Amino acid sequence: MNVSKKTINNRKDILLLLLYSPGKGDSFNEPISGRTRLMKMLFIFQHEVWPVFKKNIEINSDDIYQFIPWLFGPFSREVYDDITFFMLRDFIESSPSQEILIEEALSEQEWEEDASGINFMLGTEKCGEYQEEEFKLTKKGEDYTSELYKTLSKSQCKLLKEFKNRTSTTPLRAILQYVYKKYPEHKKKSTIKEKVLHEF
Repeated sequence: MNVSKKTINNRKDILLLLLYSPGKGDSFNEPISGRTRLMKMLFIFQHEVWPVFKKNIEINSDDIYQFIPWLFGPFSREVYDDITFFMLRDFIESSPSQEILIEEALSEQEWEEDASGINFMLGTEKCGEYQEEEFKLTKKGEDYTSELYKTLSKSQCKLLKEFKNRTSTTPLRAILQYVYKKYPEHKKKSTIKEKVLHEF
């Protein structure tokens, strides 16, 4: 009986591979700190790395993250949906992170309140109590994604590692500045663009 080989065929696989890939070190499954960072990493990957990375990968062009300009730059509800999808299935886990930024706190509040149908409001007390999360794969997630990773070419593995190293170690404010300057159409609704651009 032939066992079908795992192949990359949807956006969720890219999210898993980004979490699984080594970054600044050689260890697999290095955590990524913060939903805002992960959101911007996927945005940059899709715009700048994917055109090269996708060689020999068949993926539905409609099954990519759809980003819109929002309060902290490019935003895709699908990213949050996929994180939740994998957390509920014990593929991704989160733990407290040392990186705490006001834009992270507000982004988390926006997610929670949008999900419950409440209009977004800037609640300073809630922001002050906010604890950021970092994300990594569980053992179950690692086992699954390692098989996907084995299907990649050496150049694809290298691209993933270099990208994760660059974007997971760069200060979040610097990433936001980069995105705002290179993709100005995605900063038009940002509530922090003046502060982010002013500080660099």
